Amino acid sequence: MAVSKAVIVAGGSSRRMNGIDKTFAIIAGKPVIAHTLLAFQQAPSVDSIILVLPKEKIGKGWSVAKRYGISKLSAIRKGSRRTRQQSVANGLRAAGKCDIITVHDGARPCVSIDSIERSIAEAAKEGAAIAAAPAHETMKRVGPEGYVQETIDRSTLWSVHTPQAFRSEILLKAHRSGIKGATDDAMLAELSGYKVKVYADSYDNIKITTRKDLGTAESILKEREAEITRRAGLQASR
Repeated sequence: MAVSKAVIVAGGSSRRMNGIDKTFAIIAGKPVIAHTLLAFQQAPSVDSIILVLPKEKIGKGWSVAKRYGISKLSAIRKGSRRTRQQSVANGLRAAGKCDIITVHDGARPCVSIDSIERSIAEAAKEGAAIAAAPAHETMKRVGPEGYVQETIDRSTLWSVHTPQAFRSEILLKAHRSGIKGATDDAMLAELSGYKVKVYADSYDNIKITTRKDLGTAESILKEREAEITRRAGLQASR
């Protein structure tokens, strides 16, 4: 059976959060990172989790994992404040031998179990696969002086999310390639010569970047929880 591991990256500085630590901010009754970890804990295909945090928050990460029963968490590694690429690389060093590695942003607490499972299945089949949502607004290319240069056909544009999953040898080779400046692991794989499969993800899988996003994510999670409760009630009444 294929072994699948997840690297969850939360090594950033939250500099656009006006003093709020988005990783441990409370939404829908739990820290943001707890929601993220729980999704991977509950995903059947994930065998173990490596969490990447700033050095000073590693102890806090273990405390959250213990409180919320994240038994799949096998390691917490120090993140890089300079680049996400380096943070992922630090997490990969703790992954050990496996078949599939999934990389996910710790600041995406609304990720669904279905999306995680889809990423792993697609990576096993295609080699590399990423979650994304089709662009739904008109897109324009704007020049340096602020004038529209062209309107871009949005049917070919997708907003890229995580999870991003890879056969382990592909992701490891991409990280060892020496390529710098990749904004995500998919870009690193692309620049290393690999094809990356895109699968449709929910628009709810938002990344928390500003304080306003905390409220949006909380609304999504509470609505999801209410729907689960409603369905459970319907099942019980039958």
